[in-house]
Amino acid sequence: MSSKKRKLLGLLIPAMFFHFWYWSIMAYKNLFYVFADTYPMAITMVFGSVISGMTSVGGGAVAFPVMTLVMRETPEVARDLSMSIQANGMTAAAFSILFMKVHTERNALLYSFLGAFAGVIFGLEVVDPVLTPSMKKMGFVSIFFAFAFTLFLINWNPKRKTYNNIPDLTWWKKLMIFIFGFIGGIFTSFSGSGADICMFSLLTLYFKVSEKVATPTSVVLMAATSMGGWWWRAFVTVGMPQESWDYLLALIPIVTIGAPLGALIGSHFHRLVLAALVYILNTASLISAFVIVPQTAALAGGSVAAMVGMFFVYSVIYKLGERMNAKYEATVVKKKQDTEIKVDKSNGHFQTNGLKLDRIDGADNPSYHNNEENNTKL
Repeated sequence: MSSKKRKLLGLLIPAMFFHFWYWSIMAYKNLFYVFADTYPMAITMVFGSVISGMTSVGGGAVAFPVMTLVMRETPEVARDLSMSIQANGMTAAAFSILFMKVHTERNALLYSFLGAFAGVIFGLEVVDPVLTPSMKKMGFVSIFFAFAFTLFLINWNPKRKTYNNIPDLTWWKKLMIFIFGFIGGIFTSFSGSGADICMFSLLTLYFKVSEKVATPTSVVLMAATSMGGWWWRAFVTVGMPQESWDYLLALIPIVTIGAPLGALIGSHFHRLVLAALVYILNTASLISAFVIVPQTAALAGGSVAAMVGMFFVYSVIYKLGERMNAKYEATVVKKKQDTEIKVDKSNGHFQTNGLKLDRIDGADNPSYHNNEENNTKL
């Protein structure tokens, strides 16, 4: 199958699957009334779903701030909607990514999902209840603005060496991936997004994995994490608000086309263009939050502290990744040299990089002659 046909099918198959079931259920249940009050959000997610497929941030990165800051919905409604639309739209995008055989870091996907799923459940049951709505709003924009700083660090050195997979994957690296997934899951539990940006940051800053690999990996991870969080809220605790269900019904036909389309479009854009888009979105969200959300000294100070703390963490991760990468490269070079350098003791020739040098004899190197005599005596 040609690449063009595979890309086209990767877009059409999930769209046809979701739309077949969607319109069948909508017609059978006569649920078209949901469009009357949800069209502003539907227009927003035409843009948001494409962004979610193009970049490493989920559709919730657009839905959550618009709903909480502009439409004045509660963070709970926005969070549950973010997870539910990502469970549908980003799952469609994940299918497109896998069907088009876009390379992903599968080890990172496995261990990060285990951590993210545990983090979402822990966050929903323990962390989310103790946070106020204002804290959730400011926490979201602070975390995502710090993520924009991550992209800036990455693009600061565009000629850096990158990998398609995590080099030398050891048990402690697997544990680190799990921990970052767990932290990202907690972020997701109160904002609807977070697991994707945590894993993208770890892969690119520390493990030096290429953005071309880290982005689709984070999309697939966020799809799986959102599916788990949505399942927990909708079917285990049965706590998903009716408003979130109504918004979801109106947005499914949009996000299941927009997210796969974004994944396809993103493969043709230069990464700096996508990065600039993330800078603009997150900066606008941060400014809007400080203007719209009633600020107290504690809330504003906490937001600034969260951003500074995230900046510091990302900077440390970046520096540690540089050191680890340098050690790994030195080890690879040494192993390569040890493999290429061979000494043929039988005829005294020295061979390196496929070039055979002149014979080494006793006249040139007395110690060689003496060593041979000693070896003979032994």
